Amino acid sequence: MKTSPDRSLQILIVEDNRTQAEYLRHLLEKKGHQVTVSNNGYEALEKLKIERPDIILTDVMMPDMDGFTLCKMIKSDETYHDIPVILVTHLYSPVDVIKGLEAGADNFIIKSYDPEYIFSRIAGIMQAKEHPGSNESNQPLDVVFSSEVHTIASSRMQILNILLSTYETAVKNNSELQVAHERLHYTNAQLQKLVEDLEQTNESLHLKNLERGRLETALTAAQQKIETLSEALRRVCQTWLYPAEELLRHQVSSSSTSQEIADAASHLHAGLIALTNSRQYLKAATVPRTWQGIRNCINAAVEPVRRQTIRYENLIPEDIEIYADPCLKHVLRDIVVALQDDGGGPSEIRFSFHVKDNGYVIICENNERGVAQTDKNDIFSIHEGLNSYPSLCFVREMLALSGLEISETGIAGHRTRFEIACPEPSIRFGSDIQVI
Repeated sequence: MKTSPDRSLQILIVEDNRTQAEYLRHLLEKKGHQVTVSNNGYEALEKLKIERPDIILTDVMMPDMDGFTLCKMIKSDETYHDIPVILVTHLYSPVDVIKGLEAGADNFIIKSYDPEYIFSRIAGIMQAKEHPGSNESNQPLDVVFSSEVHTIASSRMQILNILLSTYETAVKNNSELQVAHERLHYTNAQLQKLVEDLEQTNESLHLKNLERGRLETALTAAQQKIETLSEALRRVCQTWLYPAEELLRHQVSSSSTSQEIADAASHLHAGLIALTNSRQYLKAATVPRTWQGIRNCINAAVEPVRRQTIRYENLIPEDIEIYADPCLKHVLRDIVVALQDDGGGPSEIRFSFHVKDNGYVIICENNERGVAQTDKNDIFSIHEGLNSYPSLCFVREMLALSGLEISETGIAGHRTRFEIACPEPSIRFGSDIQVI
């Protein structure tokens, strides 16, 4: 009589992982089978002596005694050799198949498994057990694989079952791999679309941030300009225009001396210079920077304010250019005016260009009294500079718009000397210019 595939079986599970063992027990008991669990191969051999199971499911990877060794010991014992043994493993390679055949295993179950897969394996082996010729004996066969000799004594039925199982597993894995590949392809396409959308969003956000940064910078600069201009205009009125107005009123109401008229004119002149500088500062940075020849800029700055009593010496080569705001000419003109008005009037003003470790320097100097050490920074200040050098009140701010810095480095009592520090990227020479 053939065994019904649905009849209750006595099954021995050999598994060192308690969680997996209990999960497998639960599946088999739910199907109506009687299940016994052993934690290792030695314990399983002892339980065989107490109660003979209908089938054994053993994990391959176990400490002390692996599943291959346990299977070989069972199949070598005349008392238990006819008990079917199924190897349960995560691994499934040609070497595993050869080792399973060498050990006499009846089949494999690959982790992770689904319940129906386990039930079909067990039912198939139990039906094959009663097939004619299932207990046939075979001559051991030596098989060389991966430079090792394996002796296989399994029956043709065992070999066929394992080969069919191997083929079935390969087909199943290939099918799952194909499905996974299609899902991966779809997911990759979706991910690529998300990446493209994200890149577009990031690019849009980046452009918006750049524009916002430019607007904030421009707004801050404009606000700073307004505050600086407001303070400058207030001081121009207090320092020059209001006193000039008072002198002119006094002139109208009474007889005036030539000195009073000269003072009024001087105040008005200084006020006009400061107002002109305010206008230039307001216009600065409203157009892009350009490359300008330094020598030509200085010549253009000197020409409108040139005095016959002063010798101007421009020692800067013609092939040196500076990348700066167009207001640079007005800045240089204000520096020339400041040098000309120093003390009783200089007899010489010199312009030169020098190389330093951290960049370049444009030097504008005269041969007069110079600036006191305590006033070297104040002469560029709107608060203090209007009193002594009204033409310099916006020079520092306008040069800063081009990334340049100015300082007074002359020797008090000997000469006034203005140094304009230029970083390397702001200067180029004729030999550096490529003709296209």
